[in-house]
Amino acid sequence: MGCDLVHEADHRVVGTPICPECWDYAGATLWNAHVGELWRRTRIAVGRALAPAASAALGRRVTVREVDRLLRVSYVKVAEYQRRGLVHLHAVVRLDGVDADDRGAVVAPPAWATPALLADAVRSAASLVSFPLPSPDGQLRSCEWGPQADVRDVTATGEDDPARIAAYLAKYATKTAADSAPAALAHRLRRLDLPGLVAKVGPHLARMAATAWALGGRRDLAHLGLRRWAHTLGYRGHLATKSRRFSTTMAALRNLRRTWRARQRVEQGGADPWAQAATGDAVLLGQWSYAGSGYTGLADADLAAGITADLEHARQEYRELIAREAALAREL
Repeated sequence: MGCDLVHEADHRVVGTPICPECWDYAGATLWNAHVGELWRRTRIAVGRALAPAASAALGRRVTVREVDRLLRVSYVKVAEYQRRGLVHLHAVVRLDGVDADDRGAVVAPPAWATPALLADAVRSAASLVSFPLPSPDGQLRSCEWGPQADVRDVTATGEDDPARIAAYLAKYATKTAADSAPAALAHRLRRLDLPGLVAKVGPHLARMAATAWALGGRRDLAHLGLRRWAHTLGYRGHLATKSRRFSTTMAALRNLRRTWRARQRVEQGGADPWAQAATGDAVLLGQWSYAGSGYTGLADADLAAGITADLEHARQEYRELIAREAALAREL
C-alpha cells in the first residue's frame, strides 16, 4: 500500500500507518521496551570490537581485557520518539584514555585510538548485536539496529565544540520532552481509557499505549512492567543518560545551581539561608523526623470522639435494618 499525497509536516496523518490492521503494534511496543537493553549490549560490543582494531593498529594481539586497561568508552545519549511512536537514539560516543594511578581521571586516549577506529568499532557493534524478543502472539521477532544507523565523526569537520554537541543533544531532548506521546500523556496510566487517549494523542499512539497496557497484563511479560510504562508506549528508559565520566555529575550540577540561586537571591535583596546557617544566624534542617501525633486540643479530641460515636451508631442501625429485612424475607 502507498500514499501519493504530499502532507504538511504537522498534518495529523503523518506518522500514522496507512493500514492500521497491518501494522505490528506488538512488535513496536516490544521494541520500545527493549531498546535500553539493545543499547547496553551495543556498548559492551563496542568494547569488544575495539580489541581487533587495537591489534591492527599496534601490530600485535590485544585482548579485550587489555583494551579495558587502555581505553574507556564514554557516551551520552538521548532518546527521541519518531512520529510513528518508535524510539530511536542519538548518542555521542567518545574514547578516553585510562590513568593507571587515577582511574577516575579523564585523560586523552593513546594516539592510535583515532575517531576512525572508534567509528569502525561502533559500526561493527551495531551490525552484530541482536537478541530475540518475547513472542506473545507466536510471531518471531528480534531486537537489532536497523539499516538507518548513522555513524559520523564529529571531529572530522571541526564540529567537536562542546557547546555545539550540547545543543545537538538538547534539541532532541527538548523535542521529546515537549512533542511526544509521554509529554502529552504526562502521567502513568491508572486505567485504560481508550477514548481519552485518542483525544490526547490520536488513534495510532493511543493504540500503542493500549497495546502496552494489554501486554502488561500477561504473566509471561510481567518482568517488563508494561502497564507502568504504557504512557511512554512501552519505553522503560530515561530521556537522557550518560556514562559517569562523560562529563559532570548531577551532584555537581545541583551544587552549582544552589550557588547560583543563593547569589540571585542576595542580588534581589533576599536573605541567603545557606550563608546565615554558616554564620550561626539560622538553622537548616536537612531532613524530617517523626515528632509525634495527636490532637492539638481538647476540642479537637471531643469532635473526633463525637464523629466516631456517630459513625458507630449509624453502622449499628444499618446492621439492625439488614437483620429486620432478612427476618421479613424468611417470613414471606
